[in-house]
Amino acid sequence: MKKMLILNGSPHSNGDTSYIISKLKEKINDKVEIVELNAYKSNIKPCFDCRYCCKNEGCSIDDDMKIIWKDDYEILVIASPVYMYNVTPPLFSIITRLNMRWCNKHFLNKEYSSVTKKGILILTGSGYGKPDNAIDSANRAFEFLNAEFNINDTYIYSLNTDTIPAKNDKNIKVLIDKAVKSLNLMN
Repeated sequence: MKKMLILNGSPHSNGDTSYIISKLKEKINDKVEIVELNAYKSNIKPCFDCRYCCKNEGCSIDDDMKIIWKDDYEILVIASPVYMYNVTPPLFSIITRLNMRWCNKHFLNKEYSSVTKKGILILTGSGYGKPDNAIDSANRAFEFLNAEFNINDTYIYSLNTDTIPAKNDKNIKVLIDKAVKSLNLMN
């Protein structure tokens, strides 16, 4: 059985991002276990540059990040509304914790043999900003967690939600189907 980890950066349980996540879950076959971490509700603190990981393996903070570090999932979904051109602050805080992998590698020569994953990016937004910074932040997270992300196949977005809510965006179904098919996860 495959496992999917969803990092949900939305504060709204009935918002556009959550809607897309629910539709993605509906399309995924029964042979995929799904674990969802909501950045607003989980116990994951941001990196505070304590420098522990420059001298020691791992991170000094003991919190729900261990779910991500466990590395027992083959599919990583990063989902977020776009706030000020980026992923939401709590999701960005989670991404800052990936600094531990960079520091362990560059200061301690510690390489993590991470499970090779496939990445899916879900972004929603009002239409007033460009998602480039959010895409860049997600790409760094995919890189540090060994997830292959193809923006042409596994990027699901609804970026005009002030005018057209995600549930009325006709492209959403097409984008979800494309992502699920490209990863052979169709129900």
